[in-house]
Amino acid sequence: MKRFFTIIGFFIFSFTAVYAQNNIGIFVGGGVSNMRMISDDASFNEVIYKDMTFMPAYYGGVNFENILLERQLYLQFGLQANSRGFSANNDSVTYFIHNIYIPLEIKYKYFFSRRGESYAFASAGPYVSASYKGTKSDIAAEEAAAVDTTGLITFSKEMKFGKLASDDLEPIDFGIHASVGYGYSYIQIAYNFSMGLRNMFPSLLFADEENGADIPKLKNMSHSITVGFYFTNK
Repeated sequence: MKRFFTIIGFFIFSFTAVYAQNNIGIFVGGGVSNMRMISDDASFNEVIYKDMTFMPAYYGGVNFENILLERQLYLQFGLQANSRGFSANNDSVTYFIHNIYIPLEIKYKYFFSRRGESYAFASAGPYVSASYKGTKSDIAAEEAAAVDTTGLITFSKEMKFGKLASDDLEPIDFGIHASVGYGYSYIQIAYNFSMGLRNMFPSLLFADEENGADIPKLKNMSHSITVGFYFTNK
């Protein structure tokens, strides 16, 4: 994880220098996030994560638009903070996770007049994110731990990230990010969608499964609306 944040620092320095003559914007927003359960084992879905639903999420950060073709095509790099998670079993189970989120996208803008200020835009590309903190609740597990006298049943609200079976989730995710929106002068309003491609279950959780067994997968998904302010409109 320390190495990941070192890489982030390098990208901040590099892209700040490269983008000095291009568009830099800050944005905030909110939306919803969920995790998709992908498994052929219906009993696993029923026992572990039943009726998984969306939960509120926050978004904020900085975008850098590197001009490839002025007022048309851009390479956009983002350094963002957001939350992920889900609610399940009628809100008796919740995961709320804080992340550093880095998308890299190709962005197209269509200006409604040759030198006008208003435009529509669309962007898409890959992302990588790192989870650094999270909290969870599980009413059934908390109640079982509270009445246990053997010390064998424990429950912690603080999430653990790693590859071990005792961890809650993997810390690193990657996937696809896409946005569409409208801009006027220095303001942009965007709808954003991201879909994770990595299985977030700890990789060693099912290490003892037989070859060919159906290994369930847990993948991120989110929707958001953001409002951004750009210091230039090139």
